[in-house]
Amino acid sequence: QRDAAWGEVARRLAHEIKNPLTPIQLSAERIRRKYLGEVGSAGREALDRSTRTIVQQVEAMKAMVNAFSEYARPAPLRPALLDINQLISDTVELFHREGQSTRIAMDLDSELPRIRADRNALRQVLNNLIINAQEALADNPAKMRFSTRRVSGNKAVEICLQDNGPGFPEKLIDKIFEPYVTGKEKGSGLGLAISRRIIEEHGGSIRVNNLPAGGATVIITLSLRQETGPSRPPDTRES
Repeated sequence: QRDAAWGEVARRLAHEIKNPLTPIQLSAERIRRKYLGEVGSAGREALDRSTRTIVQQVEAMKAMVNAFSEYARPAPLRPALLDINQLISDTVELFHREGQSTRIAMDLDSELPRIRADRNALRQVLNNLIINAQEALADNPAKMRFSTRRVSGNKAVEICLQDNGPGFPEKLIDKIFEPYVTGKEKGSGLGLAISRRIIEEHGGSIRVNNLPAGGATVIITLSLRQETGPSRPPDTRES
């Protein structure tokens, strides 16, 4: 019921906020193009700075509205057999190719069976977790480690992401997966809420722990209801 209520809030906010954003951005860009060359040097600098700020803030609001909409209207799952180790490796490689300074090591169980899940939805969860850790570290170099293994008497798969960040605020850790609960200055506060919903829609669970020596761990457990064949060979590379 609580998630349904938040979904309704998100739908209403998305509708009320999204409509005026495009005309605001277009108007700021039009003002900049029309008047930037017609004012003096002092006025030109102020006009340039002000219109750029408007456009940047509109883009930030659009991203927030998109997160609202995504939380309010989740796409239906399309489960299929997939290799979770391969999905993790592909996701890590994408961050590496984009020139990210984040270093992500992998310790993946080569005997892990394939699971039945929605590839795009789980990729979104992995992306959310990596981005969440990056934002928590602010300007400090991010170091993470993905690991996978079989648990619960070989009836489930566990995916673990450990980072070197400050950890989750103790006062928030019990409700960190609720919408708009965040200890970071950046972000919409919906990434972990969306991730929890996706995992629970797969019949799994997700939890977080702070590490005694610093950093945090996010642990995902997914049931092996349907499986076939082993995953890719063990991967201990570091990107």
